Amino acid sequence: MNQLAFTKSFLFKYMFRSGYLLLPAIVGLSIFLNASWAQAPAQGRMLRPLLLTHVVENLESSIDFYRQGLQFEVAEGPARLTSSALLQKVVAETPAAQARYAIMSIPGSALSLQLIEFEGAEGRPFQQRLYDPGVTRFSIQVRDIDLAFERVKDTVMSVDTISAGPVYTQRPRNNTRAVMLRDPDGFVFEFVQSGNPIQTEVPESSNIYDARSSLALENIERAMEFYGEILGFVATREPGYVNDAVLALEGTPRARARNMGTMPPGSANPWFFWEFRDIVRTKRSPDPQDPGASAITLQVENIEALVNRIHEAGHIIETPEGQPVRLDNNSEAILVRSPDGLLVELVEF
Repeated sequence: MNQLAFTKSFLFKYMFRSGYLLLPAIVGLSIFLNASWAQAPAQGRMLRPLLLTHVVENLESSIDFYRQGLQFEVAEGPARLTSSALLQKVVAETPAAQARYAIMSIPGSALSLQLIEFEGAEGRPFQQRLYDPGVTRFSIQVRDIDLAFERVKDTVMSVDTISAGPVYTQRPRNNTRAVMLRDPDGFVFEFVQSGNPIQTEVPESSNIYDARSSLALENIERAMEFYGEILGFVATREPGYVNDAVLALEGTPRARARNMGTMPPGSANPWFFWEFRDIVRTKRSPDPQDPGASAITLQVENIEALVNRIHEAGHIIETPEGQPVRLDNNSEAILVRSPDGLLVELVEF
């Protein structure tokens, strides 16, 4: 199945399960996707999400947390990092800088978690808050949320959910439960136990069966000018305010929050965009070596054309001279600053 057929097929299935599928939507979406894919190679396009990156203080400690607490497997490393636009950015300013990394695989998910520890470059540590623009939100799908929570509750930095444990978020519609936490490095993550039947090929011996990353934004509509118009994320529903139960989950009962479902190209998972209001927010625009910084890595096609479009749209390219850099694995990459301050690495193999 080619990329277009895969994306159309998955979007239709997702929208059907979510209750959004109507005949006009099918026709309109099909026309949109066919037209977009016909033009995409000349314009450059995103192919799929690859990595969610956490910049950490101590690589071995972070590996232990995700391996022991969440039972992620180490797919690569620990090893010296060489092929990374994040590293290129740091070395351009601090030539003696080095970094080590490990990549953790997640049961059922095509998205992997990359942990990076920088050396020889001064970083400014900070702790993430899930409502600050530029922060990634890591959602982990589990079969048994009580079991998952019990494994990590004594080793996490904090539990942000008001009840200090899993809560129901979608009643009376279904019995979905979730809990919001921060890992020992302060990165935001949540466990979610679906209130609907799950479909997965992951063996029942694994409590975790999927994961995705979502993003905290300053403004959803402005962010879609970057993620939608340039990278090809497709909205699956309009932005809407979340209920009080979700605000309690987030640990922000006095705030208001909107979210919107989107589908990244080549993804089997929706990503949610979050925008908080009525709460003091700090836009996060960290340097790559700052412990607490996060980034996402996306695979793209025709990176030169994408660079031109990104320049024309006025977005900041962080790689030296604003151009793609050649990496040791013979790929090309650029590092872009999203409108919300998140570091976005675009890689063409």
